[in-house]
Amino acid sequence: MSHDPARSGRTRRLVLTLAPPVLMVLVPLVLVAGFGGRLPARAFVEGASPQYASTWSRWVGMHLYPAVLFGGSWAVFFHRYWNWPELQRLLATLSMAFGVSLAVTEGIHVLTLVGAHGPVPTPGWAVPAEVTAAAGAALAGWRLSGPLPPPPEAGAAPPPGAPVLSLAPGLRAVYAASTLSRRRLLYGLAWLALAGLQAAGGSSVWQGATFFAVAGVAEVLQARTRLRIDAGGVEVALPWFGGLRRIVPFTAVAYAEALPAASGRGLGLFGSSRGWGFVSGPGPVLALKLTEGRPFLYSTRDAGTAAALVNGMLSRIREDAGRADRR
Repeated sequence: MSHDPARSGRTRRLVLTLAPPVLMVLVPLVLVAGFGGRLPARAFVEGASPQYASTWSRWVGMHLYPAVLFGGSWAVFFHRYWNWPELQRLLATLSMAFGVSLAVTEGIHVLTLVGAHGPVPTPGWAVPAEVTAAAGAALAGWRLSGPLPPPPEAGAAPPPGAPVLSLAPGLRAVYAASTLSRRRLLYGLAWLALAGLQAAGGSSVWQGATFFAVAGVAEVLQARTRLRIDAGGVEVALPWFGGLRRIVPFTAVAYAEALPAASGRGLGLFGSSRGWGFVSGPGPVLALKLTEGRPFLYSTRDAGTAAALVNGMLSRIREDAGRADRR
């Protein structure tokens, strides 16, 4: 039977991902049903003028399409990430943040109209309440997703033909490189421009502009990266992201190889189903075959040297482990 790293906690992460779209419909439905007798004749929400305001039943029904679209999109991504718990946790976090905040937005729209006879201005505390709900829901989604299961450990030596840098006993070696992705910078600036256009449109729904802004900032902060390979594993650091770093232990690496080129699409600190890492453009790429099933990719001119060093360290570690087991 093949190893399924996402089996533990998968159902919990799926529920956390798909529950927020249900709330987007359920919250307006319950509130309108509960306060129907105390609401105006029509849904005077978001400054709707009396002649264009819809009925409450139609207003509730209008939430069905975006909820289905929202939930369907998350379901498709979750299916694509079926074997990767890290990406499932990220989906659950994003879904909770946006779904809960939108449900709170619609709840505020209804509650502010209880006892009113016409349009009522949106209270000043609405946006802070929605932002607080989004932040709290994101944190809850991350925490409730549970701890990630450890990746399976690799025990075999690198395959024949893999580049190997032989290391003498007791010899220490370190490899360091850095890269700046101008493409990622441009993507980030494009996202930020979209956020500015969305905000300039005057929409009372802030979630769209916030999504574009967060995506833009995340892209910009991941443009500069540093790679370090030493006895502790393979470390990637983001200097512009407050020194945020991620370490791949050698126990999670099957082997390394150098590729002449690779696409950077879908990569980053979390990545996608095709892998994670940082490819800044055309040129050699260090590729680590990880036991979790996704590769790690990183642009460096000395990809061959880096791959040989990783394989040399893997060979020495596993030879030492084999000798210890035979004793």
